[in-house]
Amino acid sequence: MCTRAFNNWNRAYLATARNMDWMFILPTSLFVLEKGLKKSGLEPVSELEAIASEKTRNPLTWTSSYSSVVAMVGDDCSGWAASDGMNSMGLVANVLYDSGATYGKSVCKNKKQLSVLRWLQYVLDKFVLVKEVVDVFSKQEIQILGAEVPNSEGKTAALHLMVSDISGDSAIIEVNNGTFRIYHSADYRVVTNEPSYEEQLKINDYWLWQWSDKNSHPSHTIPGGPYSTDRFERAAFYLNHLDLPNDEHDALAQARSVAASASVPLGYNFISSASPNISNTLWTTVAAHRSQTYYFCNARTPHVAWVELANFKFESPVSAFTLISENPSGEYINSTRNGKLNKHFEPTEDPFKK
Repeated sequence: MCTRAFNNWNRAYLATARNMDWMFILPTSLFVLEKGLKKSGLEPVSELEAIASEKTRNPLTWTSSYSSVVAMVGDDCSGWAASDGMNSMGLVANVLYDSGATYGKSVCKNKKQLSVLRWLQYVLDKFVLVKEVVDVFSKQEIQILGAEVPNSEGKTAALHLMVSDISGDSAIIEVNNGTFRIYHSADYRVVTNEPSYEEQLKINDYWLWQWSDKNSHPSHTIPGGPYSTDRFERAAFYLNHLDLPNDEHDALAQARSVAASASVPLGYNFISSASPNISNTLWTTVAAHRSQTYYFCNARTPHVAWVELANFKFESPVSAFTLISENPSGEYINSTRNGKLNKHFEPTEDPFKK
């Protein structure tokens, strides 16, 4: 599931694109959240549950320093997961499925606890630069707690986090047995699901040599399959063969095209319930870091909708626009609204409020 491509070749024009691939249709809404909101890293519990877990429950709490636009999957009944987004300082964060993610078997009472479903929101709320994110998680003082993907029949939210910023910097953060493994470099542009990012970098080095003038007979072929490594190699190939974008429109178009090259078509019938690594691409987001414009492309509609975060008028601290919903009969409804969405958001509750 999922591919992320960061187009940072021209630091004046930065764009991050991401495919959301999953085995089930996911109800999805865009949330716009104002700064100054108090949040909790864990879901609220009943009074009896709170008493029972008093010695082990130690949620991370914070107040958002920046506003953000976030693609949330789920609904009020099944809960919400922050999957993708951008803040008002141009920091973009994406969480992708990671088949190797393990959060540890026991709760560590000496660390602040953060649900994996709220991890992305915390990062967007509190940081401007990739380096700041790396510095905080390098301290190993936060514990990510596992959860289930909303509306996914109990599938575990095994995730890793990508961040890209206004300077063109990038990082990938994995969780292995509760410990953060961090890969930090502006050169880390493409990420998929597996193998580990350490192994993905080895694959990248191999292909960079194949395509380079160091190879006396350079090969410019790429795999066409749907597997994670195929998608990584294909996205890396196209991203590494781009001309420098001349403006933000070029950067966005390039990033979106690279993501499209790594998508899995709707109806592709190699879907195994045992592994979401080969699943249909449900939607794609493209974020323009400097203009703070966030685009959403639903694979089931021909439309492109976007939010201009830089000039969003906050009539409510939190507002949402439903993109994909499920009706009482179990049918999914896809929004056909096209273009700028700013004025179409409705006030709602913060799903992660303290």
